[in-house]
Amino acid sequence: MKNLSLILFAVSLCVSGCTSGYRVHVNGFSEIDQIKQKSSFYVSVDPNSENPIFNKEIKARIEELLKWYEYVPAADLNKSDYRLTFQASMDSHQTSGFTPFYRPYMGFHGEYWSGYHFGYTTYVPYYDTYYDQRLGIKVFARDPNTALAGEKVVWVGEAMISTSGEDFRRTINYLLVGCFQYFGADTSRQRSLIVTEKDPRIIRIESLK
Repeated sequence: MKNLSLILFAVSLCVSGCTSGYRVHVNGFSEIDQIKQKSSFYVSVDPNSENPIFNKEIKARIEELLKWYEYVPAADLNKSDYRLTFQASMDSHQTSGFTPFYRPYMGFHGEYWSGYHFGYTTYVPYYDTYYDQRLGIKVFARDPNTALAGEKVVWVGEAMISTSGEDFRRTINYLLVGCFQYFGADTSRQRSLIVTEKDPRIIRIESLK
């Protein structure tokens, strides 16, 4: 049993360390045909959030992706066409099951020795923890002459990754790219895409300090 634990631990390290990308599940809900390129966006950050430093990092990455898609990040709310807000969260759940325990065993055929064989002799329980990491983005159409209360939500994007790793600082980049893949569009159903570490958008936002 001790050997099995070591094997499973080694496999988990390999899986977490060799990840070259993530499958991102995305939903987009839109009330407009499209958001015109060159439109300006003010990215809001909640100063009362639990981690305002991390949120500022996310804001910088969103602004970089806006520029990638030929939108204009606005430094002043009153000079923007849209206001963009975001919320990131993570929760965990555990799965369990049984896996065959492979090991060598001695074999006999009748009264004759037949040597060593490799196979499983029993099933052992396993427990895996998965982390559901989510990003929500809202885009508000605004009139510079009206207050925030007069804004209208015109697009909502939702992205989710389920992984055995809990490094949210890494996966947030893939969630962002997943949302921007369908930015401003109505996906009509949940979409699924693979975003790799070689994606130029990932490389660009990971280069931010």
